[in-house]
Amino acid sequence: MLQKVLGDDFVRLYHYGSRVEGGADAESDYDVFCVTKRPLSRRQRDTVLDRQLDIQMDRDVLFDLHFRHEEQIHSTSSMYSPYVDHVISEGIVV
Repeated sequence: MLQKVLGDDFVRLYHYGSRVEGGADAESDYDVFCVTKRPLSRRQRDTVLDRQLDIQMDRDVLFDLHFRHEEQIHSTSSMYSPYVDHVISEGIVV
């Protein structure tokens, strides 16, 4: 779905969190982190969020979906985030 909506702006998707690292239970959500080439447009974000909701309702599953563009990830400035480092080092590229 992300590749279809984002096209060339889609770079990769990480699955991370309790379902990857252990400790998840039947009610745990799926933590996913999408890397894009550039910031998403309002239209792209709205379309993804609408489709995310449809998938969650159809499959009775919850996602916690986050986005960062490549510049945010590779920047050594104030954009540094231990959260992003954790996702990249512990997450699984899907």
